[in-house]
Amino acid sequence: MVKDGKLKALADVAEGFGLTAEEVAAYFGKPSVQSKKIKAVDGARPGMYYYSDGTISAEVLSEKQISGVVGWVNGSGRHGLVLGLREARLPFYSEYLNDLDADDWCAAYAFDGVRRGKAFLPSKDELLKIFRNLDSVQEALEEINKPLLVENDWYWSSSRYNTLYACYVCPRFLMI
Repeated sequence: MVKDGKLKALADVAEGFGLTAEEVAAYFGKPSVQSKKIKAVDGARPGMYYYSDGTISAEVLSEKQISGVVGWVNGSGRHGLVLGLREARLPFYSEYLNDLDADDWCAAYAFDGVRRGKAFLPSKDELLKIFRNLDSVQEALEEINKPLLVENDWYWSSSRYNTLYACYVCPRFLMI
């Protein structure tokens, strides 16, 4: 199969240079962040830590595994969005990596106690909600030594601009 041959060749080149697949994809694409919808608890707010057991805390609890950072909570405090701790650079419609699909990457996301199939690529509106709380999210990520979101970068969303292109959002420019 041609697809398998291309992926094997890409993997061999990456391995030859000591790179991961994520690092190779980073060269060619825009970043994406993974998110998870949650039922929030009373008092939940952006910048708090979401743990693999479903609990939320403003403090880092060393006996628990952090799965993400709360990026947004609705007005009733009953629902929210958690930002995953890892990002990837995922190209859409790239001639170089056209076999890499953001939906597949999110479906396979199984890091930091997040079960496979539970993460998703946020919509444009969901990214805007998270980015409006950027300072709180950045402080939480920094406290646990995780990569910060880049204010001047553009992040892919799951929303479509038209039949060919997806929308992307920059934290610096909250309207596109």
